[in-house]
Amino acid sequence: MNDLSHWMGMPLDASGHGAPIDAMMSWVHWLMLALFVIWAPFFLFTLWRFRARRQPKANYYGVKSKLSTYLEGGVVVAEAVLLIGFAFPIWATIKNDFPEVEESTVVNVIAEQFAWNVIYPGEDGEFGRTTLTKPIDLDSEDPRGADDIIVADVLHLIKDKPAIIQLSSRDVIHSFGLPNMRVKQDAIPGLEIPVWFVPRMSTSEFRAQMAKTLPIPTDERRRAQYPPYRWTAMQDYPTPNDSTVIASVGQRLTPRVLERLLEAGVTEVYAAPDMEIACAQLCGGGHYSMRGTVIVHDTQEAFDAALAEYDF
Repeated sequence: MNDLSHWMGMPLDASGHGAPIDAMMSWVHWLMLALFVIWAPFFLFTLWRFRARRQPKANYYGVKSKLSTYLEGGVVVAEAVLLIGFAFPIWATIKNDFPEVEESTVVNVIAEQFAWNVIYPGEDGEFGRTTLTKPIDLDSEDPRGADDIIVADVLHLIKDKPAIIQLSSRDVIHSFGLPNMRVKQDAIPGLEIPVWFVPRMSTSEFRAQMAKTLPIPTDERRRAQYPPYRWTAMQDYPTPNDSTVIASVGQRLTPRVLERLLEAGVTEVYAAPDMEIACAQLCGGGHYSMRGTVIVHDTQEAFDAALAEYDF
């Protein structure tokens, strides 16, 4: 009953600390609902009770009842319970109780206009220096970075393994947002801010829960802005004649792919979104394009294989 995340439009929770955060937000909304139910009728009552026609001469002594004082005290106590019982413990866990580095997936994320540069350490487990070029690159004079991997706008993680993100920015303030992981942290130039969380749901599990059938718009301009542009196909779509696969399972449904599907007579597509990296800070004219993808693998082997596909 307390979980209002669905009614509040919250994205699907895929993190280890998402449940207590959603619970706290739900309690805050229950408190606001109670205040609305109590105070709104009381406000309307006061407008009627103390209208000028009924009481033309103002009473400068006010209401002598202590009821309002007790009600205000109750609100203060409820807010204190939310802070001390929910917010402070959650904050302390997220900000102080970091997991061991040896047991975690550690990555550097450097934000810039308008991309997320995700840096993975190589076999030595150490990060090399990066350049200030655009896009960011590895400093060839630092031997520690010889085996590092830089991936733009894709964050690879492992299910049930803690992830530690070393977050920074090369230009302006950005905001690193992972809605499904209940993570949001500003990336500030000159500072390296650590963030940690535990992915509890793999990408395949997430897609299975989020998959649904969507119509393909016939209008070309609308297709370019349609949700499946950030979604992936959940089944193969071959052409009716020669069985050539237009879109396979897991393939991104770009406007071009949607156009080919429509030409082949497919008017609906069974698809699912990916977990997203969003910039929650207005960081310039191209802010809208600063989006990335979180891919959570089921095993360490799948994670290693995915990074091995990047050719540097």
